[in-house]
Order: sequence, then structure tokens, then C-alpha cells
Amino acid sequence: MAVKETMILMEKHLGKPGDGSCVGRKALASLKSKLETSPSPSPYPSPSPSLSPSSSSPKLKCPKVPKRLRAEVKEVKAEKEVKGAEDCYAPKLISLGPYYHGESRLAEGEKLKLKLAKAYIQYCSSFVDAFYNKISCIVTELKDCYDEMSTKKYNDDEFTVMMMVDGCALLSYILCVCLGSKHENFSIRYQDISLLHRDALLLENQLPYQLLLKLMEMVELESSNHFWTAVFQEFFGINDEAIFQESMGMKSKESSFLQKMKSYYCFLPNNQISDPKLKPKTTTTIDHNNESSSSNPCHHLLDLFRRNFLGDERSSNSSTAQAVDNKNLEGTKQDRVSVRDVKEVMASFRNVKELMAAGIRIKRSPTRHLRDISFRSNGITACLKIPPITIDSSTKAMFLNLIAYEMSSDVPHDFISYLRFLDSLIDHADDVKELQSIGILQNHLGTHEEVALFFNTVSANLESSFHAYRDVRVKIRKHLQSHYNSKVKMWMTQCLDTYFGSPWTIIAWVGAFFALFLTVVQTYYSVFPH
Repeated sequence: MAVKETMILMEKHLGKPGDGSCVGRKALASLKSKLETSPSPSPYPSPSPSLSPSSSSPKLKCPKVPKRLRAEVKEVKAEKEVKGAEDCYAPKLISLGPYYHGESRLAEGEKLKLKLAKAYIQYCSSFVDAFYNKISCIVTELKDCYDEMSTKKYNDDEFTVMMMVDGCALLSYILCVCLGSKHENFSIRYQDISLLHRDALLLENQLPYQLLLKLMEMVELESSNHFWTAVFQEFFGINDEAIFQESMGMKSKESSFLQKMKSYYCFLPNNQISDPKLKPKTTTTIDHNNESSSSNPCHHLLDLFRRNFLGDERSSNSSTAQAVDNKNLEGTKQDRVSVRDVKEVMASFRNVKELMAAGIRIKRSPTRHLRDISFRSNGITACLKIPPITIDSSTKAMFLNLIAYEMSSDVPHDFISYLRFLDSLIDHADDVKELQSIGILQNHLGTHEEVALFFNTVSANLESSFHAYRDVRVKIRKHLQSHYNSKVKMWMTQCLDTYFGSPWTIIAWVGAFFALFLTVVQTYYSVFPH
């Protein structure tokens, strides 16, 4: 009887099946349909790897800049906060790939590309047909790297020719820069050098790395991997020039194009790696054979630059390194984090001036790799080491395109995390001034206020990775809590800052102590002359 009454109540509220009034069941059917069609990555660990849901479809290797970032740039331009930001995503001299191909304003660049492409084909001692046949075999894969709306207007023949010319031109320019060729032969002006470097590292101006690998295979060398690794490191400005010339069997040339280029345009400081012996461990090598089988293949030149710019993939915290070693145990206890952990790690901490007031000394890291950030506490004082970086007009375009790449691809947001970390340190112009006096920040952009505003706006609406610099953030927060919870530590820190905060105060204290010592000695011999 109870069951019958229950059914009557259900029919009253939900309606009978098929009577046209079952609104609740229609909603349920709609919900089921939505749940079946929507992707369902489970947040919980699967009992068996075979039962885990399939991952979502991979993103494009050469994507366009997300519309969200372009909208933010327009807003910033309207507010006049970042000058020149409106053209940080578009090439100024040459187009690479289909996104800007054929634009009239880049007509001179098309002529330059033909000269460079011809030089590369001659350098390889090969013929155009050989390059064409090599690329035509992977033309479908190359098209899949780009947005479909940008490639559908080209047939396979046209797309193959475009990829061949652009790829050969890019590699030819890189060799021209690194091997000391005369740029006058290609009608490259000195004022165009910085534009070529800039255009080669724009997100929407990238060529698939698998295309570059095919073209690099045309250079017949015994140690091709070593050769191209050294060339790309030199092009990115992260190689010691003497080591590079020695590895290439080159003699130092005072009037080489490479040295002229560096005197006009410095994309990154030449001393990117302070110890050349660390170079093999902290840079990405070129592998022709394992690119396709690698679990983390390179996408394009900007991706390769990002990997070298960030440095070694060792984590700045032990938990991430542990997770890498146990990647097959994804979802286990060591990878789980609580809401409290997330709040503690992701919360912003104090700026440079306030950190220094809490006894934290900021020093330069031994390398310029962005992952090389460390923190060590001695109880009362502590030391935060940060890699030095140069900020100028070209840096803005580089930063914005690296941000756009991480936002539009499946790679970790490591560079965004670095910018968010710096944003936590920089609030005012005084923070920029302090970092510049230490030697961490080289300001070639403008005033200290402009640099502070740049860091505060470039990543304002972005979220960093939870694991990036996790250990450093936790240690800083613990040191600050320990400092402000102990009046003794606060007094000792204030004493050290006041009386031993500069070399001059230390010299004054040493002089006063020495004078007191002499006074004591003089008094002693006055009382006891014998």
C-alpha cells in the first residue's frame, strides 16, 4: 500500500510516463544527455590505470594568440599602461607560417626569405626537389599544427612550398647569425636584426619543429645533434661564445657578423650561463631520432627557447620532483593536496622592501635560468636567490608571446608562474630600485615606475602553477610567521639592519672597537708603566 501511495505522489509531481506532463523526466533525460557528451576527467585516483578516462584531445602545436589576451592588450593600450603592446603578437619584417603569409606590409620580407632559403639549399649541397619531396611526405601533419581556417585556403602543393621556403629561410638566418656570415649578402640591415629575432619568436609566427627537423637532416654532418644544439644555444644567447667557437672549429673574428649583431642587439645577456660546464645539464638538446617517440616533444622554436630560458626541469620543490619520479602512480597520496595547502602556497606574500625588513637578504642566483630560485633560512636571517633578468622593449614582446603560448597549449604554466612570483615581489618603484641595486634586474625599459607597472599588469589576470616554486613560497611564509611571532627576532633583525646594514656602519663599528682597544691598552700602561 505504501508503494502505491508513493507512486501516486510521484505521478502527481512528475507526471505519468508518456502523458506529456513529465517535466521532471524531460529534465532528467536532458541532464543524462549532457553528462554523456561532456568530457569527464575524474578528480579521483582510478583503481586501475586501464580504467582511467581518456585524456582530452591535444591542442594545436602552433596555435593563435587567445582572444582573451588580445582583449586584455587592447584594454591596457586604452589605459596607456603598456606602450606598444598592441603589436607584440604580429611580425614586423617576415612572416613564418600561414597566419600572416601574403600580407602586403611584409612584401620585402618575402624577398628576403627567398634569398635566405636559396642560401640554405646551397649550404646543404642539395636541390629544391629533394627538399620538396621531404616536406610533402608530412604536409598533412604540418597542416594539423595550425588553425584550420588559416590552412584551408592552401592546397597541399602551395602549403608545401610555403613551409619549405619559410623553414629554409629561418634556419639559414640562424646559421648566418651563429656562423659569422656577412649579412650584407642578404641585404639585412643592422636595424632589421632585432626585428628578425623578434619575429622568429612570435607565437603566431612559428613553424612546426618536425618541419625544422626534416630540414636540419639535409645538413650532412657526423654529429648533427651536437651541431644544431650548439647553434640554437648560440642563437638564443645562452652559450659561451668561446666554447661555441671551439665546438664549431671556428677562429675568433673581430669583425664577424655575430659580434656586430651582439653589439646592436642583445636578446639576452651573453653571460646567460655563468659556468659553461653546466651547459649540457641545463639546456635542451636536439634529437633527430627520438622526437616523435619522446613523451614531451618540442613544438616549435619558441617552445625550444622557453625550455632553455626556464632551464633544467628539476623542480624548485621536492614534492614535484618526487611526483616526476613516480609519474606512473598518478593520483597517489603524495600528489594529493588539501584546500589549506593550496591557499598557503598560492597566496601572495610581501614585496621586496618588506621581505628585507623581515631579515631576508636577496641575492643573485648563480645562473640566469628562471627555475633557479632558492630560499634558505638561518633562523633570524634568510637568503632568497633569484636569477638576474634584463627588461627592455624587446622583452615585453617576448614575455607576452611566452604567456600566450602557455595559455594556448598543454605545457605547464612555468613562465607564468615566474612572472607571478616577480609580481609578488614588486609592488612599487622602490622594489625595482632595490632589485636593480642588487644586480637582479637590469632596467633598459624606462623608469622604475614603468617597470613596476609592467610586472603588475603583464600577469595580473593569470594564474600560476601550484607546484611552481612551491617549496620557496612555503619557506618564505614560514620564515615570516616565525619572524613576526617573535619580538626577539624582530629586535635582532632591526639591530642588524641599523648597525650592520651597510659596509660603512661595519667599518665604523670596527674603527670604534679598535679605538676602544687602544684606549684600554694606553690606560693599562699608564697605570702599570712597568
